Amino acid sequence: MRNTSLHRVLVEYGYAAAATGSAVLIARIRRGRSAQLLRVPFSIAVPEEWVERAAAYSALYALIQALRRFGRDLGTVVVPDPELLEDMREHRSLPAILHRPYIHLVCALRAMPSLELANGGAEDLSALARAELSRIAA
Repeated sequence: MRNTSLHRVLVEYGYAAAATGSAVLIARIRRGRSAQLLRVPFSIAVPEEWVERAAAYSALYALIQALRRFGRDLGTVVVPDPELLEDMREHRSLPAILHRPYIHLVCALRAMPSLELANGGAEDLSALARAELSRIAA
């Protein structure tokens, strides 16, 4: 069995969530010149007004869990939500409704200390996730 954790990867992702709680993320995992797409469905259970914020945490959590399953624990994850990164770096106070997804995310990140988070975006992946979510809902 090949040890894939020795290879540093760059991961960009986009996600979309519906008010119903259904959500999907699309990630592009690059290693050297090769790249692969990864689709990860996930769900959230918060009131509609918090869906967007909870989706940011839950998407990154779902991505980290998927990377862990594939043995990808060394690399950089480009996070499309700068507010999430500020929450993580500054340990900002959050509304109680976001505590659970925040804590899950922090625990997942601590389990993968070789992953770095960077600010950036992949609008093409977000658009792909929105299209995927629309297709599922139809």
